[in-house]
Amino acid sequence: MTAIIALLLGLAVATTWLSTLALWRMPRALDRLHAVSFLNIAVGAFVTAAAFASDGVSVRSLKILLMTVLLVGFGAVISHAAGRAILLREGRSA
Repeated sequence: MTAIIALLLGLAVATTWLSTLALWRMPRALDRLHAVSFLNIAVGAFVTAAAFASDGVSVRSLKILLMTVLLVGFGAVISHAAGRAILLREGRSA
């Protein structure tokens, strides 16, 4: 069981590094925004899966699941607002 948790948390760290490299390499702001959105979804899923693998269904793992759902939801709203702002800054209509 510990190996599964270590694997899931290692995947979360690897995903964070992959997104960091994508942020560094992407040429446009909208492309970089996609990398941040990917980071939000993937790392949240890996950490939530690690919590459930560690504790099973418990109060702590359910709280982590709730936080992940809220972060994904708010992250989508913030990404949409930032994308519209980027388009308006570039002079294109949203």
